[in-house]
Amino acid sequence: MYVQTPDQLFSLAMLLACCGLAVWRGRWVERIAAMAMAMAWFASPLMQDAQQTLGVQSGVFVVDLSLLLVLLYLALTADRWWTMAATAFQGVTALIHLAAAIDRQIFPRAYYVAGSLISYLVMGALLVGAWNAGRRAKPAPGEFA
Repeated sequence: MYVQTPDQLFSLAMLLACCGLAVWRGRWVERIAAMAMAMAWFASPLMQDAQQTLGVQSGVFVVDLSLLLVLLYLALTADRWWTMAATAFQGVTALIHLAAAIDRQIFPRAYYVAGSLISYLVMGALLVGAWNAGRRAKPAPGEFA
């Protein structure tokens, strides 16, 4: 169900690479984002309605909106620039869902591809953020990260 096509396999590999780096090198912000992205990646196929061919996939929209809210919270509370980029990219994903809700004639493949391509930008923002978090100087004793 999760990995049936080469693009799904590539998406899973990218997710594991980004989340793995976030857990390894990242701080709390990167780890929370990685956990939210992984949960969204695995929840999306469960929420997808295979019988619906046109219009918005409301279950996937709820998952993507939940991820957007987590990223927005991180962007507003953390001192990391990548959270703003990831939130913006995830916002575009929400707009793709809204476009499909407004115009039910959008081709299902275009809807899927647009959402998939934007998800790589969200993962890429996490990847850069996790890499940079590992490069940041370690805090001195008694100083917060």
